[in-house]
Amino acid sequence: MTALGLSLTLLLLLPHIALGWLESSHPAEAWHLLYPKIRDRLIDKESARETMRSLEISLKALYRQNGHVTEEAGLFFPLMGYGPNAIGGRNGSGYHIEGYDFFDGNRHKGHPGHDIFIRDRNQDGLDDITGKPVLVVAASSGIVVSINLGWEPSSPVRGGNYVWVYDPLRGRYFYYAHLTDVLVGVGQIVSKGEPLGTVGRTGVNAYKKRSPTHLHFTVHESRDGYPRPVNPYPELVKRATYP
Repeated sequence: MTALGLSLTLLLLLPHIALGWLESSHPAEAWHLLYPKIRDRLIDKESARETMRSLEISLKALYRQNGHVTEEAGLFFPLMGYGPNAIGGRNGSGYHIEGYDFFDGNRHKGHPGHDIFIRDRNQDGLDDITGKPVLVVAASSGIVVSINLGWEPSSPVRGGNYVWVYDPLRGRYFYYAHLTDVLVGVGQIVSKGEPLGTVGRTGVNAYKKRSPTHLHFTVHESRDGYPRPVNPYPELVKRATYP
């Protein structure tokens, strides 16, 4: 099914989605409805994990039905026009997973990802050299399973405007946070290198003046419905495709 076909399907499902995630719902929309409950700790861990396990089965089936059966090797660097030297810390030292649990949601501990910084000294969200927004692109192909739009400084959501993409072939979730614009919709199938949004300063800490403009990028590998962080740094440095 094409992205347009998926969009039309989602429109038809909207009356049902309002009632909660149902078996007849699109699995990506169901994931999208589940995630804020996890993020805001409105659901217990076991119930959330069981629902995620079922949704992942449906997402994998949907992906294969659309002809996606070959696993792609390597990642695409998630910032257009940038490379490994933009990753914060020294040799990937910004990655810390001590105490982290996906199901702790917005209150999680640790820093299970990497901050990738852009050239933006005046903090206007534009590249200092090109004067243009910096595109965030898909590091891996998959299905967009959740987005957040319209973040305001009064919001407690740490990631601000974000995009979650699930790669059913490898069972991995890719999280792109602190965006200004989001250019994809829930249920959309994206390919590696396809634009997802633009880098911004949304999110509780990213919005503050002390924070340089950056993309927060994390990778989780789901094990029986339990997303566990994995460190993408070695792959980003040695085997990624750079735009």
